Amino acid sequence: MDDSTKRDRFRRFWQPLEKGEGGYLAVISPIDDSGLLPYKLDPPADLHELWMSTEYRVKKAEADAQNTFWGQDAVQTVSTHFGAGAHAALLGAPYELRESTVWFDLNPPIKSWDKVPDLKTNRDHEIYKAIDAHTRALCAASKGRYAVPVTDIGGQYDVLFSLRGEELLSDFLDYPDEVLAAQAQLDDLFIDWFDELCGIIEPTGCGYTGWIPTIHDDPWYPLQCDMSVMISPKMFEKFVLPSVDKISTAIGQSIFHLDGPGQFQHLDMLLSLKYIHAIQWVPLPDTEIGNPDYYFQDFADELSLAIYKKTLAAGKKLALLGVWPHQIPVIYNEVGTDGVFIQTVCKTRKEADDLIDCAKKNWIKV
Repeated sequence: MDDSTKRDRFRRFWQPLEKGEGGYLAVISPIDDSGLLPYKLDPPADLHELWMSTEYRVKKAEADAQNTFWGQDAVQTVSTHFGAGAHAALLGAPYELRESTVWFDLNPPIKSWDKVPDLKTNRDHEIYKAIDAHTRALCAASKGRYAVPVTDIGGQYDVLFSLRGEELLSDFLDYPDEVLAAQAQLDDLFIDWFDELCGIIEPTGCGYTGWIPTIHDDPWYPLQCDMSVMISPKMFEKFVLPSVDKISTAIGQSIFHLDGPGQFQHLDMLLSLKYIHAIQWVPLPDTEIGNPDYYFQDFADELSLAIYKKTLAAGKKLALLGVWPHQIPVIYNEVGTDGVFIQTVCKTRKEADDLIDCAKKNWIKV
């Protein structure tokens, strides 16, 4: 499928849920089954090169472009990310580079609400400069071949948790006005940085994306509040929901990242928001299947299927990432295909081609 057709299909995904529109399936695999990689990428020398080097990011994007088959609705998106919620670092949170992420809540800088640091995005910070440089360089290197995302700025309360730590949980009760005031500041700072990054990406003409690999002609963002597993629905409604509503309204379209069963209690409220277009569900790992050290997520268990049905019944769509190929028929057969975007990874190109053929016969309206 050519890129123009894929863009047309994503335009349909971003339209309201429609009966008969069919499903969306992004299939990723090796470029072929030869066992040879057309582009050899040397590993980074250290964590600093892994995260900070713009040259390495561009080389990684090129390697992925040449070594990967992006099948059916899969489009290549590259990484401008610095872990989850990089905005915290620009607001004063210490950080630690790690192999697979960057950690921000090691020593929260807000020790007391009597002495709150000035919440301003530090544009002289090395992470800000790196994200800006990565975004600009990848946009220049793309030449229409791949989409460059807005970096993972972070959910407002996840960022605030990095700035305040576990004390934030009691602050909801003891200092509600101070928490709401900080949230309002973070909302405005988020929108400013988001608009700034969109301004860099817009001239590429590749559309807008995030760490959820769907493409839209207009700006959008994957919203989240992972820390909400620790608060009640009543607190979520008072503190988190207005922030999610404000940001999604300002942007125009969003997908909400529902991170595990602990957030199921908040789903009905999220589904009520006009500008939450879809839900991206993350089930817990199932350690009873196979090797207990191997990360396996069951996207077709009873809770997952219930969430899909509730979401679709509310007129919202679904984005499911990292679904195992054998789970796809179960999901589509149980909840239908309309408005359901599934991303999967196949071990071989043949497996990918066979899966796409099956999808076109059964689940995808081409």
